[in-house]
Amino acid sequence: MRYAKITLLLTVAGIFFLVPVPGGLSITAWHLFGVFAALILGLILQPYPEPTLLMITVTLASMFVLPIKEVLVGYTDAMLWLTLVAMMIGIGLKKSGLTRRLGLLLISRFGKTALRIGYILCFIDLLLATSTPASPARTGGLVYPLAEGVIEAGSAGNPASRQQTGAYFTLLAFIASMLTGSLFMTGMGPNLINVKLAQDVLGISVSWPLWTMAALPGFLGFLLTPYLVYKFCPPDAASMNEVRARAGLELADMGGVSKNELMAAGIFLTILLLWSTGTVSGIDNTLVAFIGISLMLVLGVLDWNDLAETREMWSFLIWFGAILGFSAALTKFGFFSWFAGIIKLLLPTAGLESYTILVLVATLAIVPHYFFVSYTGYVVAFSPLIFSFVAATDVPRYPAFFLLAYLMIISCTLTHYGNALGPLLMEKGYNDKKTWWGVGTLITVLHAVLYLTVGIAYWKLIGLWY
Repeated sequence: MRYAKITLLLTVAGIFFLVPVPGGLSITAWHLFGVFAALILGLILQPYPEPTLLMITVTLASMFVLPIKEVLVGYTDAMLWLTLVAMMIGIGLKKSGLTRRLGLLLISRFGKTALRIGYILCFIDLLLATSTPASPARTGGLVYPLAEGVIEAGSAGNPASRQQTGAYFTLLAFIASMLTGSLFMTGMGPNLINVKLAQDVLGISVSWPLWTMAALPGFLGFLLTPYLVYKFCPPDAASMNEVRARAGLELADMGGVSKNELMAAGIFLTILLLWSTGTVSGIDNTLVAFIGISLMLVLGVLDWNDLAETREMWSFLIWFGAILGFSAALTKFGFFSWFAGIIKLLLPTAGLESYTILVLVATLAIVPHYFFVSYTGYVVAFSPLIFSFVAATDVPRYPAFFLLAYLMIISCTLTHYGNALGPLLMEKGYNDKKTWWGVGTLITVLHAVLYLTVGIAYWKLIGLWY
């Protein structure tokens, strides 16, 4: 089966080397897009893990299309290093014990009911999303283990109660992870792909603070989510007294706040302060991240071995740098501007009002997600097309970008396979697909409506309607 997929990918790439180059496009851009198209299909079919696939694609592009230094230019992109170093900071927060202490503290103090604990777990995920751009690591590795403790303690050995309680916290953990991933530029790795494409195709610049500031309507949806999931997937455990008691005991076992926890907290708050004031201080967001991780290393909050052993982080470096390199090369050789011109010829965008186009952008950001098992593959495949469509219209660039960027992530909730975290949590056995898909559809539609109504009014108010 793998070799059949590989044959198909090579065939797709080969077609672009055999057919004539369209008018207005260079042969380099055409051949490069052929390799890129094969890569997109590869991310969907997954004959190899993403890093392996990207290394092979970089090799082929360097052999037949471009000098390797041009293909590797993505590895010098500051956005790549911003995300990578943010992941390192997340590792430091976990190792220090700070994230576990905060989780146990919140549950022991405020977790009187399952709904309140649901909100607490969501806010823990929200905090971690500022520096952990991989949902399997953030939610699967940090937040969901806390939820499993709640499920175990709250069900009191009753299988039926355990099933209901598990269904609530598992589905909520998945949906919350997608929402928090949409609220911060560093909440999901592929967010940075969209930021880079926005710069290359639309000519707009999106910073870390701007991304979060523009997401205010999403924060409203985030606040409603634990309650909505509670209504459609009610847990049996109405009282969480045993859970609170258990969290209190574990917190007591941790002892007093350690020196490393205090240093990690201080560094993290400093990073958030510098990120939020970057437009005033002039300090680059990536430099802020490097300052933070350097302090953690110098002060001993973590050491290099902690980072070297984190396989997911280095896998991210390989595939994300390559994706950015392809985007930069396609922009340099005029592919996206050419493609936008083609779309302008084919689609009657001139007669459409801005709001109609934004509704269409929202639809394009959501519906195709049913056919993708990789969020990264979805972004790589569809973002260039939708951005090119936007570039061919007179619609305000920033609202179109934010609609696309936010809803592409949130639409991961439509199915249990739209993001790598989904299958991981579905395998726990608590949830049925009908409820998962139904609640996910509700959450996606709710956020689409919020962004198309409250969002548009808000973006106009803060001067982002251009």
